[in-house]
Amino acid sequence: MKSHLDKLLDIVQQDVGSRGLAKLPDNLISRSHGDFKKACESLAKGTGVVIFTGFYIPTGTPPAPETDGPPGALFIARTLASLGRKVTITCEKNCMTAFAASLQHLGMIDKIQLVESPMETAIGYAQSFFSQLKQITGDVSHFIAIEKCGPSHDLESISLQDRHSFLNSSAESSRGKILTMGGKDITSHTAPVHLCFEEQFCYANNIIRIGIGDGGNEIGMGKIPWNVIAANINNGANIACSTTVDHLIVAGVSNWGGYALGTGLLQSTSNSSLSMLDSQAEWEILKLMVEQGGLIDGRLGQKVASVDGIDWKIHSEIIQSLVCASKETL
Repeated sequence: MKSHLDKLLDIVQQDVGSRGLAKLPDNLISRSHGDFKKACESLAKGTGVVIFTGFYIPTGTPPAPETDGPPGALFIARTLASLGRKVTITCEKNCMTAFAASLQHLGMIDKIQLVESPMETAIGYAQSFFSQLKQITGDVSHFIAIEKCGPSHDLESISLQDRHSFLNSSAESSRGKILTMGGKDITSHTAPVHLCFEEQFCYANNIIRIGIGDGGNEIGMGKIPWNVIAANINNGANIACSTTVDHLIVAGVSNWGGYALGTGLLQSTSNSSLSMLDSQAEWEILKLMVEQGGLIDGRLGQKVASVDGIDWKIHSEIIQSLVCASKETL
């Protein structure tokens, strides 16, 4: 019999956008099995949390961060704040207005901290930025990356057994770059926060890393072997992210993964009744992030209140299913 957490995960792992999350028997979903439960249970024991998000779409009209990621990040943050946890959201400057407007709308401007991610890649980037985050957040137990793109594999990160295939199937120009699913290089538009997720750095600072993604090019997908992403995801050989995490959550849409994590966190702390997940509320936040924050639909490339080109009715159905599944625990 499936647990309540398994039921939540099943709801959000529907591949509505046909990304190829489970194209083959050995896939992104099977390779991350068990991680969702571990992420929820770990987060339930956590203290301060930093959430990283913001994904730049260079082909948009105009180019801007996308609507997938920020709403899910905000829901996780709201959930943590409702449990009395210290939480900080960090993103690039071009995404700050969307969060500021949303926090103002929710009356949570003083409960959730907002920090701009530094763009400069300098020696000691991770330690310098972490010191800044600690001053604001206090003790930090978890980093969460949701729909946050990280660098693709290069010859240093690829396994020896995959090296021959990697050399033959990946473009040399794409290696070690931060890429969209279509292979567009957005390295210069993306803060190098993946450096904060390096295993040795997080281990030394007692930080648990959680990644949420839906396409293979996000921070955390490095936990899945390159050859698995290459085989399942279109253009996966080029875009597969090399940055790993402790617990990886694969979802059909990254926002859905954020909704599931927040809901699962409440279940893991026996606080299901505190859930603030509501379709209408999420719709209003999405519109605000687009109208006042300038976010765009990443797949359509337009400043419209939609996510990944998927009709809001489907997002609403996912949210309602999560709410219903959560109520089953009461």
